[in-house]
Amino acid sequence: MSSFSTYKLIYFIGLALIFIGGYRLYNQLSFGNITISIGLLTYAIVQLYLLIQQGVGNWSLFEYTKTTVNILFICSVILLMGLESKAWFYPLVLGMVLDFFANILRRVNRS
Repeated sequence: MSSFSTYKLIYFIGLALIFIGGYRLYNQLSFGNITISIGLLTYAIVQLYLLIQQGVGNWSLFEYTKTTVNILFICSVILLMGLESKAWFYPLVLGMVLDFFANILRRVNRS
């Protein structure tokens, strides 16, 4: 159980770095792109690790959607840091919208 708490801590650190990096990018402060990239990678890698640990054979539509979201986040980081493209936010926004609808789909399937 403590390993899950560790993953949860790393996950929330990634979320905090995403918000801090987004704020720094929005206000055009230094190191905003690095902070948001580290946050996105941390967030995506922890989620992908936990999804893969669950076993691909047991996946439903929600898990496939979450995997797609995390791959889009990683593509966004590659575009931002690796290729220095100005269109890095398109996969980020698409991933956020897919994540929003995946969470709604999960709640609908529970009830």
